[in-house]
Amino acid sequence: MRTGRSVGMLILVAVVLLGIYVPIFLKGYKPRMGLDLEGGISVTLQALGEGGTDKMEKAAEIVRNRVNALGLTEPVVAAQGSNRVLVQIPGEQDPDRVKKIIGSTAQLQFREVLEIIYPENENYQQTEVTRVNYEDPEAYKALESQEIVLTKTMDEGQVLKLRLGPTRLTGDIIKTADATVDEQRGGYKINFTLTPEAAPKFSELTAELKGKQLAIVLDYELKSFPTVQEQIADGRGEITGNFSREEARDLALVLKMGALPVEFDPNPLVENVSASLGRDSLRRGLIAGLVGLVLVAVYMLVVYRLLGIVTCLALGIFGLLMFGIIVLLGQFLHWSLTMAGIAGVVVSIGISADSSVVFFERLKEEVREGKTVRSSVERAYKSAFRTIIAADAATFITAFILWVLAMGSVKGFAFTLGIATLLDVFIFFFFTRNAASLLSRLKAFNKPRLVGVGREALGGEA
Repeated sequence: MRTGRSVGMLILVAVVLLGIYVPIFLKGYKPRMGLDLEGGISVTLQALGEGGTDKMEKAAEIVRNRVNALGLTEPVVAAQGSNRVLVQIPGEQDPDRVKKIIGSTAQLQFREVLEIIYPENENYQQTEVTRVNYEDPEAYKALESQEIVLTKTMDEGQVLKLRLGPTRLTGDIIKTADATVDEQRGGYKINFTLTPEAAPKFSELTAELKGKQLAIVLDYELKSFPTVQEQIADGRGEITGNFSREEARDLALVLKMGALPVEFDPNPLVENVSASLGRDSLRRGLIAGLVGLVLVAVYMLVVYRLLGIVTCLALGIFGLLMFGIIVLLGQFLHWSLTMAGIAGVVVSIGISADSSVVFFERLKEEVREGKTVRSSVERAYKSAFRTIIAADAATFITAFILWVLAMGSVKGFAFTLGIATLLDVFIFFFFTRNAASLLSRLKAFNKPRLVGVGREALGGEA
């Protein structure tokens, strides 16, 4: 290979490294850690009554969409059996908010207000508020067709009791929902758009209740009971209340993502994962990686001597590229590094070294036949490259299948292993081959014993 082309290839590697690390240094980006490394919250949702595998998968999908839309660090959401969903969110410290979002059934109901009972009314004390029993699925479901009594705390602190008729429409009618500023009342409100099929039903309901009040109930919590001023025929409406920005955003998110297909225990199992345990795991993982890297480097130097220097440099570039890619993926794609991902990186050190071993063994065979190191580099490369491509393709396919079919932390292992396999091909083609080619042009380097052959050379030192 011509010297100019080899130098150009090495410059390209340097440009790629600069392209990765310039934004990292300028912006101060850091790797995004997973739950097992950073700590966070683990929530186990337990279904009430009979669940089913299909319903759990659907519930897991809805929960995953909710958590992703919140912008939280890459969650692990997986169905467990036929009655549980596991949710792990790294870095999150507010368990109440997480439970509210992922566990909410988002059961939106539109009910007619039959009576508003003020504290000064005679029947105020005698009117019992409806109790919602989440542990009895049949009783919970039956409330939809029954009259209920809910409370509403007004801005001045007055607590009203409202008697509401049976459910007229449910949240299935909502197509989109967005939180916006309520310019008239202050604070925030939720604007929603109905599905085309539901718009005529809502139009009929608002026409029937014109001049009356329509209660908007979410999970049996009275959110608002506006007076229907006129028939709403365009399929658009709003939910008003004393919402903060976060409350309005979360409520709109839950409505937009849809209702969970099953009812879950309102008090799920919540576990806080300590960040100190994560730091210990990270330290052990880094030590394992460094020990592996040093042992591989020592082995390559002992067996391949000066060629081992090329491998050490290749492993250094591999480490820099891998770390930079992990940082950028965490920053722009919200991908989190887990302990399983670190395991994938440690395993990939051996994969990267294997490519050098295949290449150098081919090179040594050429030298044993009496050829010079310089002339052997290109022949060895052509023979080794096919083998390396075949081996890396098999590893990448395995990693891809694991990533597609596996759940939880195994995905992290498969992902880093797949990236490492692609980097191995890149480094071998652009760096290892060209670095060995340039070194072979040095007179001091062009001796069989300096590449681990020595007396084995059949034709002597050429």
